Amino acid sequence: MMEGDSPSITRSDEYRLLETYCQKRKPQRVFMCSLEAQTGGEKYGNVAEKLTRIVDSRLLIDDGLETDSVNTDVIEQLVDLLKKSGDDLNEKIEKNHELLGYLQCTFSYDFFEKLISAFIKSVVPEFPQSRNKHEQIALTFEVTSRLRALDLHPMNRVMGFGAQYLQKNFTPWVKQHGGWEKAFDDNDEVH
Repeated sequence: MMEGDSPSITRSDEYRLLETYCQKRKPQRVFMCSLEAQTGGEKYGNVAEKLTRIVDSRLLIDDGLETDSVNTDVIEQLVDLLKKSGDDLNEKIEKNHELLGYLQCTFSYDFFEKLISAFIKSVVPEFPQSRNKHEQIALTFEVTSRLRALDLHPMNRVMGFGAQYLQKNFTPWVKQHGGWEKAFDDNDEVH
């Protein structure tokens, strides 16, 4: 079994919420969903919708960064591509043979963790000191959904990495705030 693929991860609230979020982000795609995923979709639909609104509201503004620089670090290249690219991310990575080869050989949880952290820091510069966990969590969901679309690894591996990252970095905060639904309750300021 590969990193991120453990049954406890794929049955976790974080994994199921990631599935629901990805379905909301790509409603035109048809996903093969188990009964459990559909139940998770009902349970987490409101939270996924709020996460979508947070990301769409103002977090991912194209800041004009250039992605073609030869001397740019792989993590920085991916952060730039993830910020700029939505549906055409896979196509852009396939055109960059050096980056594609690197990703095919080295995609691991450690790499995923560095990528997510760098991405969040590029959008929320005060991360990890930032008090706005809503934004950090929403960005984690967004990056995971964009990486899921890549044809590099099985989707469940990327989803497992995303769930693992959420559990490690945000689940304690979510539990302190009463769970996913209460942590993103409309009564709280969502941004």
